[in-house]
Amino acid sequence: MTSMPQPQLAKQNQHICRGLGIDPGLAATGFAVIGCLPRGGDLCDWGAVTTRAGEPPGTRLQEIYRGVRDLIDQWKPLVIAIEDIYTLAKYPRAAVQLGEVTGVIELAAAQADIACLRIRPTEVKHGLTGNGRAPKQQVHRAVQQALGLSNAITPDHASDAAAIALIALSRTGRYTW
Repeated sequence: MTSMPQPQLAKQNQHICRGLGIDPGLAATGFAVIGCLPRGGDLCDWGAVTTRAGEPPGTRLQEIYRGVRDLIDQWKPLVIAIEDIYTLAKYPRAAVQLGEVTGVIELAAAQADIACLRIRPTEVKHGLTGNGRAPKQQVHRAVQQALGLSNAITPDHASDAAAIALIALSRTGRYTW
């Protein structure tokens, strides 16, 4: 698992709650942990759980499952939000793979008794930019601004996961802008 710890880790005990956003993918599952404060919040941790292309699918899914379980154990999120599956019709295998990845993430959440939400990409875009068809870079800038970050979140999968976490926490009434 690739993770990028932040200086805000010292604030962990000040958080009202935390949310874990996940952008699922078999090669790289992006994640971001957002800690809620009375107003706004912190980007606590982000990165990607990566798997190797040559490994059997079951091994790769197990790595993703373990990576998500480790994040749950470390951060104890109130909610986990996953980007809902979106693929083009000409790539049916991608839909199946994303379904498998989403399934192991939902299993990890259920075993930890944590609510798991699926959020559509258009809902994320609209919630952060006011435009359900906003380009990815506009969404990334909105996340950066919402969290008061001076630098962009990388990799892109982690930035997408932060956007998903922000929308989930906002939807549950835990994150106020």
